[in-house]
Amino acid sequence: MKRHPGLYVTILGLWLGLVTLFAWQFEPEVDRAFAQSTVIGTAVVASALFISYFWLNGIKDLLYTLTFHFFRDRLQPKVPAVVRAATEWPRTILVYCTCDDFCAESLHASMQQDAPHVRTVILDDSKTDKFRKKVDEFAAGHGVEVVRRSDRVGFKAGNLNNFLRKADFDYFVILDSDEIIPPDFVSRCLDYFDHYPSAGIVQANHVATRNRNSFMRRFHPGVASHWLAYQSVKNRFGFLSLLGHGAMVSKACYQAAGGFPHLVAEDLCFSIEARSAGYPTVFAPDIVCEEEFPVSYLAFKRRHNKWTQGNMEFIKKYTVRIIHSAMPWFEKLDIVMFCYSLPLTSLFSLYVVINVILLPALRYSVHWPLWMLIPTVMFIVAPMLNDILSLRKTMRASALASYLLHSVLLFGSMFFTSLRASGKSLFGSSVFLVTPKQGTRVSWREALRFNWPDLLFALALTVTCVWFTHSFLPVLLITVPTMATLYLARMHMRGKQRVEATQ
Repeated sequence: MKRHPGLYVTILGLWLGLVTLFAWQFEPEVDRAFAQSTVIGTAVVASALFISYFWLNGIKDLLYTLTFHFFRDRLQPKVPAVVRAATEWPRTILVYCTCDDFCAESLHASMQQDAPHVRTVILDDSKTDKFRKKVDEFAAGHGVEVVRRSDRVGFKAGNLNNFLRKADFDYFVILDSDEIIPPDFVSRCLDYFDHYPSAGIVQANHVATRNRNSFMRRFHPGVASHWLAYQSVKNRFGFLSLLGHGAMVSKACYQAAGGFPHLVAEDLCFSIEARSAGYPTVFAPDIVCEEEFPVSYLAFKRRHNKWTQGNMEFIKKYTVRIIHSAMPWFEKLDIVMFCYSLPLTSLFSLYVVINVILLPALRYSVHWPLWMLIPTVMFIVAPMLNDILSLRKTMRASALASYLLHSVLLFGSMFFTSLRASGKSLFGSSVFLVTPKQGTRVSWREALRFNWPDLLFALALTVTCVWFTHSFLPVLLITVPTMATLYLARMHMRGKQRVEATQ
């Protein structure tokens, strides 16, 4: 599939126009700042650069959403089903990865494929006898092979490579422990490989199901809306990556990429290696798989921690690789726009330091033009626009408003987690964290014990802001969500516990 630079040309054009308008009125403020001191002038320039970067991300979110919702039909590929003779079906392996989170129901459901020559292998990295026993019992009852390794080198990537480099196959499918793929997954993915001969990876669509508690039921709608919108647009105008599960990979692609890099973000890095070797990823929106939203706030936090560490490690080790890659410029820019955002929280904290501590301490107040509030507020809302447009027809207005409010609290509360994970990975090594699949009972005391660093950070930030600026408003969007961590940590215990098979 040939991708088009038109969207990023538009994004950059709008951004440069807005920044030019800003810069035209920016010079007097810079002159005034440097007239005070070099430190103040430098701080004001840095603050302006942070604002312009925030605008760039806002324009990206806005145009991604509008592109999908205005051109949705054009973005959906029409891939016909292929009739294959019995001898034309390739050998395919369902590769199920587990580490103390085996789910027999999910794997059994995924094994019900309508394609022949499909076998299943469990790559078991479990450390506890409890889960090893579950795996062995399932394997014995269903004739499934189990592969265990003697070391833990390379995280999930090492587990995959340990098996795949010696296995005999034409294609393999990556399954996470909670993954359920539809019965026609293999056959439809093969249709995509036939339709796009250069493709090396087919990434399927996902929705969140089996929402058995209040936390999962509250946040699961965002999974379907985000997957479909963003991956559909990336499939035409950006860089599409393997997203870790619910994907099918060809043997030729795997070998050309040299296997999975032994990094936390193995899926992203593998996709870049595959793309550089001439094997792009394609998105299949009509192949809908099921995953589970994190079972609790603490599980969500742990996953976010892993993603941030993985992206920071990716920045450290793959930035030069991306620069020198043969990929088109707009695909490289797409990678930067999406994959650098979580770790760059640490840089955004410098913006807070400049405007909440440094400039007030130097008794300097920045006078930006009032019109700047319009794009700034618009870009603050931009990340929620896709959910609004996607869910407005299926949710009541009150329910949608509640969902959006809770989403602001959930993702806003990740600021300190992102900051700490970025620092840990920047100055140390990244760790692959397995997201818990079971939500345990959490008391108020336990919620406080798990989240006290975040709460202490929010309190310290509030006190600092009030001390220097005589107001808490500049940090409101950081501190209020962070203070909600106790509420979020216990949300999964609220309401009736149940399992919802479909949404």
